[in-house]
Amino acid sequence: MLNKLVIATSNKHKLKEIEDIFKGRAIKEILPMPKDIGEIIEDGNTFIKNSIIKAKAVYNFTKLPSLADDSGLCVNALEGRPGIFSARYGGENLGYKEKMHMLLEELKDKSDRSAYFITSAVCVLDDNYYIAVEGRVNGIIIDNPRGFDGFGYDPIFQPDGYNVTYAEMSLEEKNSMSHRSIAMNKMKDILLSIYHS
Repeated sequence: MLNKLVIATSNKHKLKEIEDIFKGRAIKEILPMPKDIGEIIEDGNTFIKNSIIKAKAVYNFTKLPSLADDSGLCVNALEGRPGIFSARYGGENLGYKEKMHMLLEELKDKSDRSAYFITSAVCVLDDNYYIAVEGRVNGIIIDNPRGFDGFGYDPIFQPDGYNVTYAEMSLEEKNSMSHRSIAMNKMKDILLSIYHS
């Protein structure tokens, strides 16, 4: 079992989702990212590159195994936007309510509403070794936001095979099938195979 793992995020919703997946399995103690680490500039041009940047920065700061992920919503009719810019779509200071409104405006005249959520996760274990995994869930962008749970673009994303949005699911339900849970469960299985409990 891995003794300690630092989660490279300041997003408390994301931290809760990840803790829920790893709890009691593979890792003894999950630690939040140190507050005094300063800003990490994610200037990669792919989800995986941004995850590597974050995980390495936190590992170099803490010298503990560090896990980072970069996730985003990719809308096919918008040529994959917002993509790696999902969190910064429309500007850093725009809230997710406004981001969703902007996205729905852009999709107003489009017949193709297909989209997917993707997570690339990277765990840096030491100076020479990291693990990279990916999770993806296909779905559609609905016309009007629905639901109060989740965060980000969850109220407008309805995964294929479901008649509810991410924001209408409980944390348990979302964690059983979301893009982040697919990636994190892959990571958990790899860590379990390395650090036999």
